[in-house]
Amino acid sequence: MKNLLFIAITLLFAATISAQNVRVSGNRIMVDGQKIATIERLGCRAVSPHCIYYIRNSEGKLLITIVEMDMADPTEVTQFNPTGIVRYLRFSFADDRGIAEMLNPAVLNTRSRDIARIVAVSRLISEDELNESEVRNFVQTHGTFFSDRERELDRSRIIIHH
Repeated sequence: MKNLLFIAITLLFAATISAQNVRVSGNRIMVDGQKIATIERLGCRAVSPHCIYYIRNSEGKLLITIVEMDMADPTEVTQFNPTGIVRYLRFSFADDRGIAEMLNPAVLNTRSRDIARIVAVSRLISEDELNESEVRNFVQTHGTFFSDRERELDRSRIIIHH
C-alpha cells in the first residue's frame, strides 16, 4: 500500500512539474525564463551526502533553508532497503513561518534542480518574497511526519533500568 501511495504521489508530482519550465542556471532558479530566487548548496560531498540548500531572494535575504536528512525506520526495512533508511527534506521558512518535511523525491543524489522544482511547483516564492498563503499550505500539508516518527522511535528505544 505504501508503495502504491508513493507511486501515485510521484506521478502527480511529475505531472505538476511538467506544467512549468523550471531550471537552475548557475545559482539562479528560473521558472518559465524568469528568475524567482537563488540557490546555494553546502555540504554536498560523496562522503557526506547530506546537503543544505539556501534559497534567497534577489536582495540576498534568506527565504528558505532546506536540509536533506535521513532516518532509520524499522517499518521500512525491505529486501531492497535492509537498513530501513528513509530520505527526506526538511524545509525551514524564514521569520518563523514554519517547518515542513517531505519524502525526498531523488532516488540517489538530490540536485539543486530537484529543490528548485519543489519550490516552484509549490509556489513558495512570489514577487521576490515568500508567498504567505502557499507557505502556510505547504507547512499544513506536509507537517513534520519524519521528525515526529524519529522521536517516536527514540522513545521506544529508551530502556529503563531499576
